[in-house]
Amino acid sequence: KGKCVKYGEDRFQVEIGYNAELIAVFKKIPSKSYDPAMKKWNFSLEDYSGFMEAANQLSSVILAPLEGENAVCLASGSHFVGSRVDVKSLLKMCQNWKKPSALVKGKCVLISRLRFEVDIGYSAEVIGVFKQMESRNYDMNTRKWNFLLLDYPKLMEALQSLVSVEVEPLPKAVIQTFAAQIQRSTSQTDIPDADLSAVDSKIVMSLMPFQREGVNFAILRNGRLLLADDMGLGKTIQAICIAAYYRKEWPLLVVTPSSVRFTWAEAFHRWLPSLSPGSTNVIVTGKDNLTASLINIVSFDLLSKMDKQLKSTFQVVIIDESHFLKNIKTARCRAAMPLLKAARRVILLSGTPAMSRPAELYTQIAAVQPAFFPQFHSFGLRYCDARKMPWGWDYSGSSNLTELKILLEESIMIRRLKSDVLSQLPAKQRKMVVVAPEGISAKTKAVLAAEAKKMAKGYESKQQEKEALLLFYSRTAEAKIHSVVEYILELLESGNDKFLVFAHHKIVLDAIVAELEKRHVEYIRIDGSTPSAERQSLCQKFQFSEKQVVAVLSLTAANMGLTLSAADLVVFAELFWNPGVLIQAEDRAHRIGQTSSVNVHYLVAKGTADDYLWPVIQEKIKVLGEAGLSETNFSKTAESTNYHPKPDPKQKTIYDLFQRTFSESRDDTDEVLLLEAADACSEFDSGSALQDTGGETCSVSPPKKRRIE
Repeated sequence: KGKCVKYGEDRFQVEIGYNAELIAVFKKIPSKSYDPAMKKWNFSLEDYSGFMEAANQLSSVILAPLEGENAVCLASGSHFVGSRVDVKSLLKMCQNWKKPSALVKGKCVLISRLRFEVDIGYSAEVIGVFKQMESRNYDMNTRKWNFLLLDYPKLMEALQSLVSVEVEPLPKAVIQTFAAQIQRSTSQTDIPDADLSAVDSKIVMSLMPFQREGVNFAILRNGRLLLADDMGLGKTIQAICIAAYYRKEWPLLVVTPSSVRFTWAEAFHRWLPSLSPGSTNVIVTGKDNLTASLINIVSFDLLSKMDKQLKSTFQVVIIDESHFLKNIKTARCRAAMPLLKAARRVILLSGTPAMSRPAELYTQIAAVQPAFFPQFHSFGLRYCDARKMPWGWDYSGSSNLTELKILLEESIMIRRLKSDVLSQLPAKQRKMVVVAPEGISAKTKAVLAAEAKKMAKGYESKQQEKEALLLFYSRTAEAKIHSVVEYILELLESGNDKFLVFAHHKIVLDAIVAELEKRHVEYIRIDGSTPSAERQSLCQKFQFSEKQVVAVLSLTAANMGLTLSAADLVVFAELFWNPGVLIQAEDRAHRIGQTSSVNVHYLVAKGTADDYLWPVIQEKIKVLGEAGLSETNFSKTAESTNYHPKPDPKQKTIYDLFQRTFSESRDDTDEVLLLEAADACSEFDSGSALQDTGGETCSVSPPKKRRIE
C-alpha cells in the first residue's frame, strides 16, 4: 500500500515500500527521477494518469491517488464519481436486480479482502464495460475478470444499465462488512491492543501473542464473535479473558457439553484468582438455580429443560462447542437462540465450525450477527447451493465458500490453525494399520459377508437401512476385538508407555480393559458412564503418572474437552462415520503442552464395515478442507491410505448406503439414539448372535432409554 503526494510545482512523488513489479512500471515512465536521499521516485504530473493506470493493473499494489486530482475518469453522469460512495444506494442495488428477459446472466463474488470477480457468460458489451475499469484484471486460469472493490459501485451501475444483462450483486452482509474498501479508505488490518488493565494480571500475562490477538479481535467486535481456533490452541483461556473484560456486565452464563462443565469451573478459578471461591455455580440437575452465582455453567441439554428459568437474560454468554447449535430444530438450539439474541456479548467457541456443510454455520452466524442474513433462504441460495426439489428446498450443498470464509474472517470469526501459530507443535502423523484378517474367525467372516450381501439388495425403509448398517457396524466391532487387543499388547511390548485407545462399542472397551487387567497394566477408562466430576482427576492421573498407563476412551463420550498431552500416540480401534469426532479425538493428545510429534494409528479390518467407512471419512474431510474449515486432509497425511475397496458393484451399493444414511442432516438426538442402538446391539451374547445369521437376536430399540445428559 502506498500513496502519491505533490513534489514541487509540477511533479509528484510515490511513497511506497519495495515492490519489483512497481519498479518495472516506474522505469517505463519518461519523466522518472530517483531521489537517493529520500529513497523515493518522482515523476512529472503530465505522466500522472498514465502511471496510475499502469499501477492499478498490479493486483499486489494499492495506491492512494493525489489529493485534489480526480483519479477516476468515468462517463459523466454517474452519481458514484468523485463523491464518497453512499452505502445505502449500494444496499438498494441488492434488491431489484433480477431481469427475467436478460440474455446474459452472471454474479459478483468476493475473491479476497480487496477484490471481487464477475462470473458471467461472454458478451461484447459486458467486456466493453470491464475495460473501462482501472483495476480490471483477467485471470487466465479461471477465465474470469476481477476488480478492486473500489470499482464495485461504478461497475455495477454500468452493468445494471445494460438491458439484456443480469448480474447478481454482492450480498448485503458483504457490502456492510467491506464498506471501507468500497469507499476507497484503506481497510484496517492491524487490530489495536485492547486495554486489559482491569482484568486479572495472571491471565493477561499467560496469553500467548496469538491468543492476545484473539482477545483484541473480540473487543474490537464488541464482544460478539465466533472464536474458531483449531483444537488445542487455548480457546478457553481466550474466552475467559474476553468475558473478564466485560466483568461489570456479569452474571455470566457458560453453556458447554456436559462432560466439561467441571473443567470450566476449575479454569475460571485458575485464571481469575480474584474470584471468590463460591462464585461458580455448576448446574447438575434441572432443579438448580440458573442465576445463583456470578458464573453459571450449564450443559446444553439441561439448558433446554430449564426454559422456565430463562426469563432473566444474561448480558454475557459463552457457548463452548457452539457447533452443537447447528440444527435450529433441536431443543438445545431453540433454548439457546433467544438468550444469545438478548445478550450484549456472545462468545461462541468451536474448533470445527462447520462439521460438514455451510448450512450448519447459519445458526452460529445468526447468533453473533442477526442482521447479516435475516432469512436462512437467502443464505442458502448463496452459500449452500440451494436447489428446488419436488419436496421442497435442498440446502445440503455448498457454493461460494471462498467468499463466505473471507466475509466471516473480516466480520465475526477469528480462526487460526495449529500450523499457523504453533511452530513448536509438530504435525500429526497418521497411518492406517490394516489389522490381520487372521484374527477374524471363518464363522464371523461368513456372517459379515452374509450381512453385506443382504445390504447390497437394498431396503424398503430408511429405518431398516439404518438398523442394518448399525448391526453391520456392531458385528464389525466384535470381529475386530481379537486383532485390536493383539495390536495393543504389541504396542505395550515395544515400550510405548502412554497412549490413548478410542473405541465406540462397550464390548470393545470391556475387552481391552480385561486384557490390560490380566497383564497388570495401569489404565484409565472414560466412557459415557464416567461422572463429569471424575474425568478431570482421571486425566490428571494419566498426565502425571510415571508408570506405563493406557487411556481407554469412548469415541463419543471422551472426544472433547480433555487434555491428555502426555501421550504422543493415539490408536483408533474402531472407525466412526463423522470425521469431526475422529479429529477431535486425535486432538486430546495434540494440544498445547505436546512437545513431540503425535502419531495416530487407525486400525482398519478388511471385509468389514471399515471397507465402507474409511472412504466415507476421507470424502467428508476433503469437503471440509475445501471450505478452509479443516486443515486435516486424511489422504495427504496418512500413510497407505490408498486402501479402497475393490470396485465391485455390490460394494458400491453398500458404500452409497453408508454415505447416504450418515450424511443426511438429522436431529442430534437421532444420533444419540443410533449410538444407543449400536450399544444395545453390541451387548448381546456374541456366541448366539454368530449362530443366527438372520440377526434377530439384536433388538435395535434399546431396552430402556439411557438418560441423555
